[in-house]
Amino acid sequence: MIRLSVDTSFEHLGLCLTRNGVPLANYYSLCNRRNSKIIFEVIDDLLKNADIKLAEVDAYVVNRGPGSYTGVRVGMAVVKTFAQVHKKPVVAVNSLELLAGQIRYLKIEFPVLLNCTRLEVFHATFRIVEGKPVAKTPIQLSSFEKFYETKQDVPVVLYRISPERRKPEPLFEKLKLLPLDHPVPDALLLDRLGAKKMLSSSFDPDAPVNPLYIKREVEKL
Repeated sequence: MIRLSVDTSFEHLGLCLTRNGVPLANYYSLCNRRNSKIIFEVIDDLLKNADIKLAEVDAYVVNRGPGSYTGVRVGMAVVKTFAQVHKKPVVAVNSLELLAGQIRYLKIEFPVLLNCTRLEVFHATFRIVEGKPVAKTPIQLSSFEKFYETKQDVPVVLYRISPERRKPEPLFEKLKLLPLDHPVPDALLLDRLGAKKMLSSSFDPDAPVNPLYIKREVEKL
């Protein structure tokens, strides 16, 4: 099976092309808001270098957010268009699952945080079960101060989108951070999580795949 994985939910563009789980091409670029301008060209280059036609891709994996509003929209639009044209399934992984997937051997539950604004965070609690992250709580959006009051002594996974463009937040520096396999979640990890979802008995290839990027949608989960 050939899979193309696409991640535009953060400030980078991540792409991965695999055949039966073996990487054929892996791309990462810190391109910030240029994703929409270069993504088609980069995908075309990846396919050409692997001598694969787009029609030969069997499935797509996409990060559905939350994250950058524009970034989530770009990745979802590209993947859904390709999948619809070629009648192929799409597997969705959310951003916090992807971040949690960087932890493989921890035996206890742990929170995962993704900053929404300087003072707000998306967060959920995960446990690693048979090598994959399983959410134990829904994704929530709350003030970082409120989260810190109850979890200040708990080791966490933290990813900050574009911290260099935000004012410093001293509380972030006080968190106990879990060591990560990858400082930045890459598209190969996204592919692996998507592959595990496809093997699940609950996977429905015909189910609609929608972006997750606004507060109201998160609170419904």
